[in-house]
Amino acid sequence: MSLDPLSPSEVDDLLRPDPRARSADLLVLRDALSRMAGALEQLADAVVRLHDVADRLDDPDAGDDAGPGTPPALPPRAD
Repeated sequence: MSLDPLSPSEVDDLLRPDPRARSADLLVLRDALSRMAGALEQLADAVVRLHDVADRLDDPDAGDDAGPGTPPALPPRAD
């Protein structure tokens, strides 16, 4: 390994942006956004289900086939 200082053109070559790195960053960003979209869709589904459960808890007699006064079945716990 040489201990000679780098010339200004060699420094410029080292500091020049690499288009492959930019492309790789964009691919990683695309994948992350895709995963985020899937997670947001799952979150939206969970919110709708939670809203339905909250509605049934607020009015247990509305739409239950089990009979009036029967508490609604709660969804299973996530843990």
